[in-house]
Amino acid sequence: MKSNLSALKFVRNNRRQVWVMIVALSLTFMTMYIINFLFLTTTESFKVCFLEQPKRVAYIALTPAAMGVEGEDYASDDEYNLAINKARDKITDEIRMHEGISDAVFTQTLYANYRGIVGSVGYHFPLLSKEQIPKFLNHMGAELIEGRMPEGDGEILVDEKVLNNTKMEIGGYFNESAFGQTFKVVGVLESDYLVCVGTPMGYTNAGWYTVVLCDEANSDMTKLLGDIGITPTENDRVYDSASEAEEYRELVTEQLDAALLVILMVVILFLAISILAAYVSFMRSRVNEYCLYASIGFGRNEVYGMIMREILLIFGISILLGLAVTVVMMIGFGSLLLKPMGLVYKYFYPKHLFRILAAFAAIVGVLQIPICVTINKIRTIDMIDE
Repeated sequence: MKSNLSALKFVRNNRRQVWVMIVALSLTFMTMYIINFLFLTTTESFKVCFLEQPKRVAYIALTPAAMGVEGEDYASDDEYNLAINKARDKITDEIRMHEGISDAVFTQTLYANYRGIVGSVGYHFPLLSKEQIPKFLNHMGAELIEGRMPEGDGEILVDEKVLNNTKMEIGGYFNESAFGQTFKVVGVLESDYLVCVGTPMGYTNAGWYTVVLCDEANSDMTKLLGDIGITPTENDRVYDSASEAEEYRELVTEQLDAALLVILMVVILFLAISILAAYVSFMRSRVNEYCLYASIGFGRNEVYGMIMREILLIFGISILLGLAVTVVMMIGFGSLLLKPMGLVYKYFYPKHLFRILAAFAAIVGVLQIPICVTINKIRTIDMIDE
């Protein structure tokens, strides 16, 4: 009784060629996923700034016109400025009384920088009186883990991840390149939102804003302002959950996803050409073998099945080996590079894993061309002598 053609026979008899291909495919798999892993560490890290933090705190800077104050209605600048302050205080009080708002205060802010593997992001944080800071920390779920609370002017508390990310330390100056030796780091915070906060130092700041402590359900400030009769325009600055989510989509996820897709396509193109050339060489050297199988009674479909089992075996081993190497590499990168940089990361990205597996499947599909050409050339043993 005729048995099926074994896919293991070629693998056993051509270990060197097979293992070269397995190692090449495994390293390609590992390289593509590690590139995704490192790039997407940026999206995971920036997600905190763009998507999570704005659900707890928002920043509003309205123009006088948005507050209903027009310059031509006042005889002097003093009267005009007084009217602006009164209007702003009224709006701040109305925001504070809105459902889901813990507090709202008009104050100075600073800018914290946070660097990813690709690019960086900046976000505002408030400068408050030392009496106001504990309430802010409690609302943000932040805890002082090192150093002390601010006691004087120009003293800053910095999230542990931001501190590591920017290579600052307690006793050093906060964002010295932007603010000089004005603000001193006095404590380290642990939080889920990259929380920073401090006390003002004169009028050195990154802008004045109404800082709104909100819950997630009331974190859309445009909607909230609409509830109290104000419609912000493009001249007003509103940093809330809605605007930051849009920024995150446009500036982070879409651009990084497009870049990763281009990298994947380029890698797969070169891989497909290399694998195609290698398999064409393999099959040319095995034409006599295929003809022999045909001569002893095996059909073309059986030879084709054997070739496909060989390919699937090689690709399967390559993917499993690639996964194992990738896991080790990710753990190493995470502990030795990403964690010391204060970055947020995860290991499993289903969408991008599926892309890589789909790319490998596409290569197997491309290999059908030389396989079918070779199968159609199989005749009988007399082809060995041609």
